[in-house]
Amino acid sequence: MLLVALTACVLLPLWLARQRSAVLLGVLALGAVAWAAFTQPPAVQERNDQRPLVEPHGDYIGSASCRACHPAEHASWHGSFHRTMTQLATRSTLVPQFERLELDWFGAKVVLEWRGERLWTQFRRGGGKPADVDRPIEQLTGSHHVQVLWYSTGVERELAPVPMGFHLEQRIWIPLTTVFVLPPEFRDPPDPGTWNKSCDMCHATGTLPRVDIGRTDTQVAELGIACEACHGPGGPHAAANRDPLARYQHRKAGGDDTIVNPAKLSAPRSGSACGQCHSVSILRQQHFDAWREQGSPFVPGGELQATHLVIGPEDRDAVELRRELQKNPHFFRSSFWSDGQVRLSGREWNGVRRSPCYQRGLGERQLDCTSCHAMHTADGAVTPEWRRGQMRPDMASGDAGFGNAACTQCHEQLAAPDALRAHTHHAPDSVGSRCYDCHMPHTSVGLMKTSRSHTIDSPDVKTELATGRPNACNLCHLDRTLQWTAERLAADWGVAMPELDEEQRSVAAGVRWLLTGDAGLRLIAAANFGQPAAQQAAGRDWMAPFLSRLLDDPYYVVRFRAASTLRGLGYGDSLAGFVHTADAAVAKRFVDTSLAAWQARGPLPPRPELLLDAEGLQQPRFAALYARRDNRAIYLAE
Repeated sequence: MLLVALTACVLLPLWLARQRSAVLLGVLALGAVAWAAFTQPPAVQERNDQRPLVEPHGDYIGSASCRACHPAEHASWHGSFHRTMTQLATRSTLVPQFERLELDWFGAKVVLEWRGERLWTQFRRGGGKPADVDRPIEQLTGSHHVQVLWYSTGVERELAPVPMGFHLEQRIWIPLTTVFVLPPEFRDPPDPGTWNKSCDMCHATGTLPRVDIGRTDTQVAELGIACEACHGPGGPHAAANRDPLARYQHRKAGGDDTIVNPAKLSAPRSGSACGQCHSVSILRQQHFDAWREQGSPFVPGGELQATHLVIGPEDRDAVELRRELQKNPHFFRSSFWSDGQVRLSGREWNGVRRSPCYQRGLGERQLDCTSCHAMHTADGAVTPEWRRGQMRPDMASGDAGFGNAACTQCHEQLAAPDALRAHTHHAPDSVGSRCYDCHMPHTSVGLMKTSRSHTIDSPDVKTELATGRPNACNLCHLDRTLQWTAERLAADWGVAMPELDEEQRSVAAGVRWLLTGDAGLRLIAAANFGQPAAQQAAGRDWMAPFLSRLLDDPYYVVRFRAASTLRGLGYGDSLAGFVHTADAAVAKRFVDTSLAAWQARGPLPPRPELLLDAEGLQQPRFAALYARRDNRAIYLAE
């Protein structure tokens, strides 16, 4: 059958000029039969009235219908994290393997057990809708960082999250609230119905929320982020291409207008296809009521700003935000730095839109997501490197898949080694000559880690002083002071020197961030201490006592990241048995054992900026800085 289909779709146009009409009609008929076999509607899920209905609707026809004509694209999508963003809960889709588990959720018990081929959970739910739960798990979200389990509440198609999720990198179960930078009193996960009212819009394709007071009847065309999420509903495209000859003509012409290819759109429209999920945005007020039944009015090919407000700090008075600000007065501090740069990971479109490469770029030189990323591979093959960042092959070069090609495709004058050396004042083949590290540093936070900012800007100590956002230079040169950085920026790039206080002149930036910063800054610092580029630039042997001080931090996610970095530095033995959600008194013991393990490695040369003298760590100075820790409540939740 596959051979017949390929013959009809690919070879038929080459035969047209040579074959008699009767033969052509016969081949055409065979092609039509093959096409029909390959474009059957996807099988509708077995009817289950306790989870969102997965069923094509309107012009949505499902990703299976794309495979016959787009096998490579379908194969690479199928191997991506987008596809597995939401899946039905089965023994094959759930990563950890077990029959029964009893998990500790801040002293309460959460049970997970397989009853035949269905997974169930038992626990006592808190929050705004407390209840004893003994319900089946219906769906899973996440397959890259944390896998979240959603159970049926028994109220129509309403879902609620199990309070424990599985961390895929470290292969441990963790309370969901510890994934985010939230004050420690936040222990209950989101209330029932959150998936139906919010998560489904970006974790499924073709969502119809169908929610109202006393009603939850959610339907999606497909679970996960499927083909039609980016290309638009495929029904008209499939209909227009059922005729093999028409299909050939469309391909020869470079496509047809029945489907959207974001790679061929203008930057605002191309980026909008990604930005519908990868942005801090809110539906325009005129669509609020229709959304309940019809879902998002945005369709790929349009501009997101027409249907949604892509939010910036300048939108504080927007009518769409009034209700949100009443519920969450921390909204702007939770989402943005004070200068408007987005601080949440997964919200890259806000950053791109504020970048000069987008705002001042023209035509093909206007930055959008496809300038650097590719949603498919040419041959359908999926490598771990591509899957992790989905970089375009011509952009993925250098250490860890990041080179300078993405930037030098426009800034050609910096591609030559001598020009790069003159611009960066680093060796061309060194980490310090990677455009990303200077212009897209790790200052966004999400899912227990940091991500690169997608607001492309240049390092400047003044920006840090004004916003609190770490400068790119010191995110590598953690052992250097702001004074050192300001002098280098002034001497090498002509950046004006700022006014600095005594501490900023004399204490290394990394030390100050870890000891005195707020919870968000402490997390960024702890994560960047673990970056290979930073360890290469700043050294590793001095870091442990400062990271150890975070092991009993009030914010569980800060503890988690500090412990992860310490393990990478070789302190795994001193952390044996460490649990980041333990009581502070228990966690404090690991502060002491990790510090003792560092001291046992022997003295280091005196470095006052690192609080090191001939006797070792300057304890009074260390304690004085730590006593000034910024304890303001921080809310950084995606």
